[in-house]
Amino acid sequence: MSRRSWLRRSDDGDARLTLVCLPHAGAGASSFARWPALVGPDVRVVRAQLPGREEVAHEEPVRRVADAVAGLGPDVARLAATGPVALYGHSMGALVAYELTRALVALDLPPVHLAVSGRRAPHLPRRFPLMHLLPDEEFLERLDAMAVTPEGPPPPARSAANRRYALRVARADLELGETYAHRGPPFDVPVSAFVGEYDPVVDLAETLAWSEVTRGPFRARRLPGGHLLDQSARVALVDALRADWAALVPTPRGARGTLAPRERPSPPLTRRPTTETADARPA
Repeated sequence: MSRRSWLRRSDDGDARLTLVCLPHAGAGASSFARWPALVGPDVRVVRAQLPGREEVAHEEPVRRVADAVAGLGPDVARLAATGPVALYGHSMGALVAYELTRALVALDLPPVHLAVSGRRAPHLPRRFPLMHLLPDEEFLERLDAMAVTPEGPPPPARSAANRRYALRVARADLELGETYAHRGPPFDVPVSAFVGEYDPVVDLAETLAWSEVTRGPFRARRLPGGHLLDQSARVALVDALRADWAALVPTPRGARGTLAPRERPSPPLTRRPTTETADARPA
C-alpha cells in the first residue's frame, strides 16, 4: 500500500521555480489557497498537508520535527532533483522548513532559497513558558492572543468542534515546536526572514538572528500586522519573496519576464552580501 503524499500541488504551467509552503500551528494546506494566484504562473506552489487537519483530520498529528521532515522529505527531494525549489514556512512551518533545508543540503539537493516568518531563529532559547502543557482553557486563551493586533477585533468565539480541533492539532503542533532541539552548522542557502510589526510572539532581534544559520545572503523585513502575517500581509510578503527569488533564479534564454515583484516590496531591514565575514547591517 503506497504512502499518501503530504504535498498538495498547483498546476505546473510555465513555472521556473517550485515553492513549498509550510503552515503555522493548527493550520493546513488551505491556508495557502490564495498563494498560487499571488505568486503568478512562473512559480509552482506546493502546499504541505501535515497529518491531522482538513481532509486528513482522521490521521494522528505529528509531534516531532524529525517526523514532519521524514514525511515531507522524500517528495520535496524529488522536486529538488528536477528543478529549483524554494521553501517558505510560517511560525511552526518555519522550523519545519529550516530542518527540511538541512535535510536537502545533506542530500546535495539544496533549495535555492529559504524564507521564514513568525518564528525566532532555531538556535535561540524560548522566552515564554511551554504552551502545549497548559490546561485547556489557558491554552486556548494563549492561542487566541497570538492572533490579536492592536487595531484588530478580538478573536471570534470558538465552536465546540473548533475547540476540539485546536486542542488536538494546535497542541500537537506546539509540542512539535517546543520540544525541538537545534543542532548542526550553518549552510550556504540564502535566507529571508520576516516579522510582523505587532507580533506578540517574535521580536526583531529574534528575527535578525536567522542570519546566523546561513553563510549565504540574508535579508530581514518587518511587515505590517501581527503574528499571522502570512495571511494579513500575504501580498507584501509575496512581493518581497519575488524580489529575493529574482536575484537567485536565472531567467532561461527566450523566457518572457523575470521573477521580479509586480509591486515595489518593502526594503529589507538587513541585507548581507554573499561573504561569510560580512555582518547584517540596518538598511
